[in-house]
Amino acid sequence: MTMLGRYEILGRLGEGAMADVFRAHDPDIGRTVAIKVLKPEYARDPEIGRRFLREARAAGALNHANIATIYDVGEADGVAYLAMELVDGQPLDALLHAHGRMPYERVLGLARQLADALAYAHRAGVVHRDVKPSNILLSADGRTAKLLDFGVARVGECDVASLAKTQVGQMIGTPRYMSPEQALGLPVDQRSDLFSLGVVLYEMVTGKVAFPGMGLATLAIQIAQDRVEPIGRTAADCPPGLTFIIDKLLAKKPEARFPDGDALAAAIDREIGAGKEAAPGRRGLPLRLKLPLALVAVTAAALIASVSSVLSREQQALEHMAVVSGDTIAAFVTNNAAVLAADNAGLSPDQQDWSALQAFVVTAARDRGVRDITVIDGGGTIRAASDAARVGRRYGAARGEVVMAGSGDTAVTAANGTGLRFARPIRYAGARFGTVDLVLRRDALDGAVANSRSLLIALSLIVMLAVLVVGYLSGALVARPLARLRRALDEAADADFALRISHRRRDEFGAAFDAFNRAAAAVEPNLRGHAAEAKAAVLATRVAPARRAA
Repeated sequence: MTMLGRYEILGRLGEGAMADVFRAHDPDIGRTVAIKVLKPEYARDPEIGRRFLREARAAGALNHANIATIYDVGEADGVAYLAMELVDGQPLDALLHAHGRMPYERVLGLARQLADALAYAHRAGVVHRDVKPSNILLSADGRTAKLLDFGVARVGECDVASLAKTQVGQMIGTPRYMSPEQALGLPVDQRSDLFSLGVVLYEMVTGKVAFPGMGLATLAIQIAQDRVEPIGRTAADCPPGLTFIIDKLLAKKPEARFPDGDALAAAIDREIGAGKEAAPGRRGLPLRLKLPLALVAVTAAALIASVSSVLSREQQALEHMAVVSGDTIAAFVTNNAAVLAADNAGLSPDQQDWSALQAFVVTAARDRGVRDITVIDGGGTIRAASDAARVGRRYGAARGEVVMAGSGDTAVTAANGTGLRFARPIRYAGARFGTVDLVLRRDALDGAVANSRSLLIALSLIVMLAVLVVGYLSGALVARPLARLRRALDEAADADFALRISHRRRDEFGAAFDAFNRAAAAVEPNLRGHAAEAKAAVLATRVAPARRAA
């Protein structure tokens, strides 16, 4: 077959239980589509053809991001067909066959999309009835799911005698993913699709089929009666919430499942939200430890930022004070040196007498805050210095020192990290006669900063210790009522909820205890009624033989 109506058949894509699928080209709009046509043995039956077209048109009204769109439905050359969106991706069954089980985070994301697609279709009155991995296509990046063949599986409700009058004809589709009501030939609704989706999710999480039987009869019995192997045996990392969702979907009775796709989507959303809040990969710390550690971590971060800022500002303030003080001392030395330097300025080198200046420098250098004083004349020769051996030598300015804030003509630098250097020009009567190089010790400055640092660190440690103690006590106060509520919940099942939590709390925990008591009061009568019915049934089985014997 090369043409079907206006469609040019490009190749075969696959086949289902009742239809073949081809890749085709629609010349009217220049689009590549997937064409699904009934197999010859079914196409000969006009009732099947009419049902195929009717259900395909109903599915064609669906427009959802996670449902493959149906573009056209009709007949050509006596063959019923539908033209649908050609999804560029990989069927889920092929992916599971190649890679096995999937990470539960990915399962939740895809399950949320499929639940939304089913909810949308069910609201439109369309039940899929053949949800299975081969009818789910994943996009190339594996993040988007598309559900195929909506409505087509309704053909399975036709008179089976007109199909094949065989066991195969009674189970059109894939029996392994049918619901119990489908397997038993009972009426189905949207909850049947949810069961089938649960079978698919079970396979995605565990990498194993939920019902491993090979024959149709065996499968029907397993689906209708047998419980699936617990998920935890194969996928121990599957969260309890996801396990609950799948187990609820696989309930044998429709009324025990989620009522619709919207309820399933809401449950998946809660599980996704819980997964974001949980710490994956390891058991969480007890609350009485987690709370104080969290408080200490936040407090430590705040204290580190605060202490660093305070120490930085304090050091800047102390350095500024040291610069102002040093500049005053430099000005005093310079003013005295200026007079003596001016006296020697007009004399020949043989007549110059710098001894008075040297004596002044030696006297000034005796101050404990002064490390070094050097007086240089206008020609760059050292005329006086606290180190007398340097007198008469050429002056070499220090290099590579960090420049600090200066004042006026005074240049201030950090002298090798151990002092503050002040270089101030010698001026007298408007003329420059040389330079004074003064280095002051910064021991006191550094000592003050170190002392402040020690005090702030000690204060920070005291604060963190106080926060740790308060956090631990707070955690204990929270942990105790939580433990009480947990014990009540653990004991509730064994006691048939015939227990209540007594308390006098008026806080949030008191409200939680009251909520538990209200729930227990609502559940207890129902459980008591079931227990009474069970007891009456047991008594009936004992009394009946006695009556017969009598």
